[in-house]
Amino acid sequence: MTKIYGFSFLKDGVRYDYPFKEAFKSLSSIASKTYVALGQNDDGTFEELKKLPELEIIHTVWDMNLLGKGGVIFSEQANIALNKIREVHGSEPSAWAVYLQSDEILHEEAIEQLKIDIEKADAEGCDAIRLRYFHFWKSHYEVAINKRWYPTEIRVVKLDSKVINHGDAQGFSGFTKVYDSDVYIHHYGHVRDEEKRQEKQKFLIKSIRQSEKFQKYFKREQKAFADTKTLSVLLKHPLVMKERIEKMGEKFNIAEKEKVFIVGRKDQFPASTQEKINAKEVFWCDSLNEVPKAQRSNAVILEPKFLERLLYPSKIPKAMLSELARPWDRDSFLLLKLSEKGVSFK
Repeated sequence: MTKIYGFSFLKDGVRYDYPFKEAFKSLSSIASKTYVALGQNDDGTFEELKKLPELEIIHTVWDMNLLGKGGVIFSEQANIALNKIREVHGSEPSAWAVYLQSDEILHEEAIEQLKIDIEKADAEGCDAIRLRYFHFWKSHYEVAINKRWYPTEIRVVKLDSKVINHGDAQGFSGFTKVYDSDVYIHHYGHVRDEEKRQEKQKFLIKSIRQSEKFQKYFKREQKAFADTKTLSVLLKHPLVMKERIEKMGEKFNIAEKEKVFIVGRKDQFPASTQEKINAKEVFWCDSLNEVPKAQRSNAVILEPKFLERLLYPSKIPKAMLSELARPWDRDSFLLLKLSEKGVSFK
């Protein structure tokens, strides 16, 4: 039977307003125990971590001489936690570790699917699993899709392997075979108090770039962020995020629509997906001609024909804009199309 553990690293989580408590709570829904490498701090992060169940804190001291050297200070910390899991659980057969950064969250509705994917990956001889991403940008209902935003990353690794965290701790190396999952990581790093977000970005740049080049890279980062392209994603967020979302002035529960017309094949979606559509009445139509004329501009057309694309243009691309992006999975494509018309998933 597959065994699953969690790991991460953290420093100054309270100071920079990371949703680390929410992140590690989401990890506990799949991991029997989570290991966190915690750097020295004086902002109350340690006291908050002690309140969380099934979590082992590994106290570390960050080597500040590594600041400005490509972010290796981060991967060093991630590997401290990963090595601890291997030390304690490495001899267990079919043991895997799920890695989340402290602003990344697993949705409770995706946990069972991720367990299935881990079982499949194990059976197929994989040693790493790549997950999809929703990068929320300054709102809990907008996601960034630019080329600079990574569409997928390895976030699950087999303990009995040579896989290690590398670089700025964003990815892994040493894997031999990767399983691609359709489970999404919800990345909330850019949805927080703006002052805290700016402080965090400055710290990240200083950790990755040489100090004398800080202003150059900070200005470049600000320009890139100003050009961020987004899409509306009206989904039901992980339950652990409810308090934080409402505290930031946004609604956790989106209002139900009266009706929605969808031009597309209903049988392409499981009943569980159809039931998520947050409307009192949902009409599935084989063609746009079946939609009342007054409703056509608000209809969701999944596969528009040439003339329909001209008359009712959609901004939803087939995938994120990175060259590494896979096409949206079917359910997420439906969600994006619905969101464009103001209809949410419940």
